[in-house]
Amino acid sequence: MRIVEKLQHHREASPDWLRERVSEFDRTAFLGSRTVYYPGSGEDGQPVKLCALSHSAHAFIYVDYGVSKETIQDRLRWFGGDGFRGYSIEYEQTVSERKLRPGGYQPHVKKSELPDEFYRFASVMPYALFVVLKRDDDIDDSHGPMRLAILFVGGDGYATYDALYCQEDGTPPPFLVVIEDYGFGGNANRFGRGGLLEKIARQCDVLPRCMVVGHGEPWSGYEDSGVDAEPGGMHGHPRRLFCREDRAG
Repeated sequence: MRIVEKLQHHREASPDWLRERVSEFDRTAFLGSRTVYYPGSGEDGQPVKLCALSHSAHAFIYVDYGVSKETIQDRLRWFGGDGFRGYSIEYEQTVSERKLRPGGYQPHVKKSELPDEFYRFASVMPYALFVVLKRDDDIDDSHGPMRLAILFVGGDGYATYDALYCQEDGTPPPFLVVIEDYGFGGNANRFGRGGLLEKIARQCDVLPRCMVVGHGEPWSGYEDSGVDAEPGGMHGHPRRLFCREDRAG
């Protein structure tokens, strides 16, 4: 069985706010939807492709402090690529930090707990870019939903998870988190098992239902769903789908 086939068990209808043309970023609507969170995402479109084909999620949060807003815009407009083919930009908006996290946020990790070199790989000015992609007219539902929404954040993958999901404001946990721990990927800590991201998620009891894991390890309590591994990411590491033991299936 392929990852897409397993994710089809979690198929959902398009959120109401995404069924018609979007005119503005609505934080409550977007974060209230089923989301996919990808820290250290680069320009990897595979998770979008997997969830679009399976209709298992419509909203995505891509976070990377090494990819500029201009790079993302160029990729979506001119280059397409795996995961984004068959879609064109229908709407885009630069989102301010105040709109993204009104009133700021209370971090759950102290600066003293972070390594000295934590941000030394950050190479872009912080930004948040909200994009709605609309499916091309000549393809149908078998390719993916009519619209997909992606929030691209030029920022830190740990702090962004904390700020968006862990502030006790009613935001549901992500449906799926993508883990790709490159040895020299520029991250000062692991996203996978035992790392800072898992620590924050467990401390706040904000855990995803599933994880797609390539290079790295799933968090404790997640079981291999038994699907075939599929190559993905920058280096084509085999990726598998894991789900929480109490929610497996």
